Amino acid sequence: MNYQESFKKGSLEMLILQLLTEKDCYGYELSQLLFERTSGVFSVPEGSMYPALYKLSEKGYITFKKELVGKRRERVYYHIEENGRKYLTCLLEAYQVVTDSILKIIGTN
Repeated sequence: MNYQESFKKGSLEMLILQLLTEKDCYGYELSQLLFERTSGVFSVPEGSMYPALYKLSEKGYITFKKELVGKRRERVYYHIEENGRKYLTCLLEAYQVVTDSILKIIGTN
């Protein structure tokens, strides 16, 4: 795994939770939003997206509901819960501290 992939993997939960503060989304929709809003930097395959969603769900940060799309197809929508919002706040604060610290070392030129 290259360095950029490591940074992205470590940020995925934070970004998923942030997107879910805007609206409930299904997995593929989250992947598309990440790709679009980052101009292609975050291209998250299913093999990375769904384990992250399952982990967030197991921890109680998000919940999901299945909705029928068409006559037979189900789509799973994910919803951020209050403790997920609190966890997101902690992640954002930690991200800011780390980013500020890095910038102190490398400079902000």
